[in-house]
Amino acid sequence: MAIAIALVEPQYEVNVGHIARLMKNFGLQKMYLIDPHFNEEEAIRFSTHGKEILASAQLTSITKLRKKFDVIVGTTAIPATSRLNVFRESISPERFAQIVKSSSHEKDFCILLGRESSGLNNEELRKCEIVISIDTKTAYRTMNIAHALAIILYELSKTNQSAMFNRNTKPKQLASREEIALLARYVDKVATVSRYDKHKQPLLNAAFKSILGRSNPTSKEVMLLVSLFRKSMTVMGGGDRLKKI
Repeated sequence: MAIAIALVEPQYEVNVGHIARLMKNFGLQKMYLIDPHFNEEEAIRFSTHGKEILASAQLTSITKLRKKFDVIVGTTAIPATSRLNVFRESISPERFAQIVKSSSHEKDFCILLGRESSGLNNEELRKCEIVISIDTKTAYRTMNIAHALAIILYELSKTNQSAMFNRNTKPKQLASREEIALLARYVDKVATVSRYDKHKQPLLNAAFKSILGRSNPTSKEVMLLVSLFRKSMTVMGGGDRLKKI
């Protein structure tokens, strides 16, 4: 299992430097930068012992991260207020730590931190399997990205290796990215064949992805659902394979 940090359009050297330092504090190594706008030499001044992490940071995109990691974890200070806004359906850092714990070393996670000024937009959150929001218990929930990351990493650290994984227990065989992608395609195809409302399909797909991201299904569970959708397509006259997808 790996946990990496990605910053979207970072601007302020102090934030980037402090994030590298936090990563060093909690034992993380991989930093990714998406369209950065900061002075690297200035940021290193704030990174202290995390300067190696900052120096080795890689330029990337969300699309590339989705191919590299099993789960992209978005962050937002503005959780969903409507049941229709599934892109901002969020969980707490504590709940995220439990999801990581249950992954049994079989999934790689990337935590996506948004812009200092405006965070992640709906389109970016749509590409995330999980979204985290920190409830400050006040009307003002927007936090500095480094401070927010500190809370998330602290919650993760509270579940240490010995507590996270029972070495005497055989780990579950979690579903692979390919198996989850296959199931997602069947969901989409069944929705089309059953004439599900087209304007609701993006919401359906997002809800499905979010449920899978939070649940850590096993390979057996996912393939059982695939077999169900295959038979459903046959009954509905849509064939039993994804020939057109």
